[in-house]
Amino acid sequence: MKKKLVTTVALAVGLTSVLAACGKEPAASTNPGATSTTTAPKEFTVSFRHTQIKDTAKKRKAMFEDVLKEVEGKVPGLKFEPEGVDEVVNRDTKLKAEMAAGNPPKIFELFGGADTKNYAKTNNLLDLTPILKELNLTDSFVDLSEFTVDGKVYGLPTAGYIQGVFYNKKIFKDNGVEVPKTYAEFLKVAETLKGKGVTPLALGGNEAWALNMLPNTLYVRNGGQEAVAGLVSGTTKWTDEAFVKGHKQFKEDMWDKGFFNQDAPALKYAQMQDLFAGGKAAMIFDGGWANQKYSNPDQSKIVADLGFFNFPTVDGGKGNELINGSYSNGFGFSAKLNENEKKAVTEFIKVMYSEKYQVRQLTEEGFFPSMKLKTGDVKPIINEMLKAAEGKKTFPAFDAVVQPKVKLDLENGMQALVGGKKKVEEVLADVQKSQEAENKKAAK
Repeated sequence: MKKKLVTTVALAVGLTSVLAACGKEPAASTNPGATSTTTAPKEFTVSFRHTQIKDTAKKRKAMFEDVLKEVEGKVPGLKFEPEGVDEVVNRDTKLKAEMAAGNPPKIFELFGGADTKNYAKTNNLLDLTPILKELNLTDSFVDLSEFTVDGKVYGLPTAGYIQGVFYNKKIFKDNGVEVPKTYAEFLKVAETLKGKGVTPLALGGNEAWALNMLPNTLYVRNGGQEAVAGLVSGTTKWTDEAFVKGHKQFKEDMWDKGFFNQDAPALKYAQMQDLFAGGKAAMIFDGGWANQKYSNPDQSKIVADLGFFNFPTVDGGKGNELINGSYSNGFGFSAKLNENEKKAVTEFIKVMYSEKYQVRQLTEEGFFPSMKLKTGDVKPIINEMLKAAEGKKTFPAFDAVVQPKVKLDLENGMQALVGGKKKVEEVLADVQKSQEAENKKAAK
């Protein structure tokens, strides 16, 4: 198509030149009184939903704004209508309602895995397969599996992530402890720190999803990736030994022994990050995205002492060689686009998923590129994270596998668990009932 267009333009220019050389000019109008005018492109708007509303997301928001501005400059008449929404509200409330009603935003942040699979069934997600082919991007991504349904791509990851333990090197050194290699050593480190009046681990339980990060790694350490992968098919259950053991390790070995800050149930995610960034806790289990806060001198007091390690191995663990990492956060697009809107979406993908912005998000924020690129110099903490992930196979977070309803029920159960209202076995029995109900719905 491009070749034909270039040829056509070249012929038109050549014909004009020939006519001018002969002293003839192409007719401008059949109306003798008409004057030559240029018609301005018709303006149109495209909605853009993002979740970069927190203080820690200022750089990312600025990058998105630069992307939108660049795309507007390349698509005549285009004007974006940005909307910032809380991540949890967007995922658990707004998008669900919009997909059910068939009116999602034209461009929006989308979570891979179960969310993408469910929304693809509504026919409200745009199949990006032909656009990727048109832009020669089909083989440019590291992993599109979480956004691929029945061989078609319905979303594009903006970046990758890993989860692990950020730690304060100065606190470790001052208290004579070293990075643990085994779970037993990890508990010994926490016990030593607590005994010296140091909060071993920062945690915020007010936002329940944060409670599930560490247990997710614990039960995968014990049961391997297949433990989570089998929940939807029914080959594994939440009541299996790996899940019970992982949750008990979190509750009995850590929570009950006071290894977390005393106000953990009341703290929000951002507040637990502040606790660690302020040097008031020795460790925090968090996602790699958090390095942008911990390595920012304007938001952190521990920049020079910041370190990272993969969570230690457990005895007999089937998932000891794994690291929680994936490409789950990305963009989705409405399937209901007119011609102009589709041009805008295509140009957005072309700009957003270019080396320019992939490298920028790595150097500015420490987000791992979702595309196969060669990168330059990065912050020291990024190198530590890359080293921790070296040679490890990744596994996606559980909520990229199970249905959204199961995720919410587990979050509610975890808050009941740490609140002393339910035991591990009771929580997991309830979640398994939810899992079975959702599996039946999906089978219909």
